[in-house]
Amino acid sequence: MSFPSSVFPPPVWSNQDIVLYHGTLAAYAPAILTKVRVALGRREKDFGPGFYMTTTLHQAREWALRRVAQQLMGDAFPAVIQIIVSREALARLQTLAFIRGDSDADDYWSFVHYCRYGALDHRRPSPQTYYDVVYGPVSKFWRQSMIFVDKDQISFHTPAAEEMLNLSRKLLIE
Repeated sequence: MSFPSSVFPPPVWSNQDIVLYHGTLAAYAPAILTKVRVALGRREKDFGPGFYMTTTLHQAREWALRRVAQQLMGDAFPAVIQIIVSREALARLQTLAFIRGDSDADDYWSFVHYCRYGALDHRRPSPQTYYDVVYGPVSKFWRQSMIFVDKDQISFHTPAAEEMLNLSRKLLIE
C-alpha cells in the first residue's frame, strides 16, 4: 500500500550523495572494489566503452545474472557493487544526460547508434575525447529505437571519472 507524499513527505533536500550499483561477476568484484578501471569497458555499448552503473539495485542484479548466463563455465556467481558518489564531485565532471528514449528522441538515438558502431570518442570538439559521464535510458533494441522502460544507465568514460569513482565509497552488497 502506498501513501500520498503529504502523509510521509520525502526527506529534506540536502544535496545528498547518489547511490549507484554495478552488476558483475563475483570473480571481478575484488578488482573493482580495489580500483575501477574505465578503460576495461567493452566497445559498442550504448554510450561507448566505459564503466556502467545504474541507480536501481534490481537492475544491477539483472545485469549480474545476465553476466553469469553469458559465462561458459558453470562456476560463475553474480555480484553487485554499490558506489556512493558525492553530487559535488559528480557536478565537477563534464556530463551528457538524455531524459527521453522514445522513438522520436533523435539526439539520444543518433548518439547510441554512433557509439554502438564503435566510436572512439563522443564527437566532442577536439578529437578522441569523451564526456566524463553519460546518463540516460537503456536501449532494448537499439536498431529499432526501443528502450527498456524504467531502466537507466550512467556510464563513466575518462580518467577524471575513474578517479572520482575510486575516491568514492565502494561496497560489495551481494
